[in-house]
Amino acid sequence: MAITKIVVDRNVCIGATPCVFAAGTVFEMDGDNKAILKQKNGVKTSGPAERSQLEDEAVADDTLMAAAQSCPVRAISLFDETGKQVYP
Repeated sequence: MAITKIVVDRNVCIGATPCVFAAGTVFEMDGDNKAILKQKNGVKTSGPAERSQLEDEAVADDTLMAAAQSCPVRAISLFDETGKQVYP
């Protein structure tokens, strides 16, 4: 399995920040204290974002999974190359 797409649900995110600590090259908090994805060319979005669009597209699957699993409200969804949701 390879994680190829990430989505942050801004309606669920509570700004707890564990995703930033687990994968700071991928996630940061915006002005509303919600998690966003750091994409190439300075783009910041909650997604959906293909892995190839990430500023750090070489980030390990384990790191992405750890970031998603660290979210206390499960606001981060991960999808594999077939489009199947692999977390949560």
